[in-house]
Amino acid sequence: MLGTAGIVTALVAAGLLFRGAEAGQHDVRPALQARIQADSLSLQLDAATLQSFGVGVGTDGKPVQLTVAYSYGPFTNVQTRRSDDAALPVLRMSREDTVQPDSVIGVFFRKLHLNPFPDPAQGMTAALHIERADVADVPSTAHGWKVALAMCLFVAGFAVGPGVCVWLALSELMPTRIRSNGMSIALLINQFVSTMIAATFLPTVGQHGYATMFFWWAGATLLYFLAAAFLLPETKGKTLEEIEAHFARR
Repeated sequence: MLGTAGIVTALVAAGLLFRGAEAGQHDVRPALQARIQADSLSLQLDAATLQSFGVGVGTDGKPVQLTVAYSYGPFTNVQTRRSDDAALPVLRMSREDTVQPDSVIGVFFRKLHLNPFPDPAQGMTAALHIERADVADVPSTAHGWKVALAMCLFVAGFAVGPGVCVWLALSELMPTRIRSNGMSIALLINQFVSTMIAATFLPTVGQHGYATMFFWWAGATLLYFLAAAFLLPETKGKTLEEIEAHFARR
């Protein structure tokens, strides 16, 4: 409960920090959509480009950041550029960099109609569409340190809470007759969920921002806290047989 409460506090704090930074974003999607030529787009985040956006950001000399989420059919990508980058790299959106070719395994399962991943054939014919494009001032150094401290609190809360307690609880609460198989299934589910979080993090951030993602997981962790507080029994000083008998009576 202590570790999970720390995680909720850290996620809410990070979400509020990102919310404050994202509140100053300006939508420049129409300007970028108008620049598309032959289903591709190239631009450099220089003073002339910022002036063409017409949102008043960057005119005071402060560095700004452009975040663009775009798609070719079911294939999506997210890119960012900062105006204070010494190299000032060109932001290029092209089909070749976004649409990934199908693998041998993907082709096999697609024939069986079991492949859940996007079909490259759809991406090769789809037009470039700007899903989201925002430009805003780059957050201050102090803001970055506050986010870093929130992440440190998250790691500390996870280390003293769910990072170790969940595996101890699972090994104690599962009946002896199914403990080996049950732990295997629990590990498989844990790795699957972790993979899905990693796979959906960047697309979600690109579409809805960092604050939305952190608030969402703060809510999910709050449910975790309530489950630990009201549903997880205390097993200190009890043998595995006594724990199993406790659940058998229920």
